[in-house]
Amino acid sequence: MAVNQRSGPPWARNPQVRIGAVVAVALLIGFVVWLLVRGGGSGSTTDSTATGPAVGPVAATQAELLSRSVDEGHPIYWAGPKANTTYELTRTSNGRIFIRYLPEGVPVGVDKADYTIVGTYPVPDATSVLEGLAKKSGEQKLSVPGGGIAVYSTSQPTNVYLAYPGSNLQIEVFDPSPQRALGIVASGQVVPVN
Repeated sequence: MAVNQRSGPPWARNPQVRIGAVVAVALLIGFVVWLLVRGGGSGSTTDSTATGPAVGPVAATQAELLSRSVDEGHPIYWAGPKANTTYELTRTSNGRIFIRYLPEGVPVGVDKADYTIVGTYPVPDATSVLEGLAKKSGEQKLSVPGGGIAVYSTSQPTNVYLAYPGSNLQIEVFDPSPQRALGIVASGQVVPVN
């Protein structure tokens, strides 16, 4: 009497499923590496003293953003005030703070990457971190007003990272328009909330 032996579940014997699984794992690994290289991971560049409760997304006034900055014990950067705009504040549990500029009528928490965002991240010796990033292939460095430096990927210029000498804060400006993202940074608009 023969025993019917299977080499695994039916989906595992299908070569297309196995190839799809390999591609999915490779994409996941690539995404994690990208996050770590671009400063989005939770690796050693994040100041462990910045932990705390997550907040938002919530609508915030300029005064509330300034109050949050005082509570954090460091500046929170933004691209300045803008009329007919809701400032959406989000704080992650590892101390990353995001201010998103939502046009009038756009609800807080909307799940679209269509709007300018300025992030402030605790990163020890942020300027040196960006200097190191700027040496990598495909990265572009530029000087910014106030003596800072900015770095962006030539393949994804919608995200521009900047820092100022002596600071333990890295700032990220995202805009779906690469020209607008670079313009905000190069113009000196990125300043602490005041």
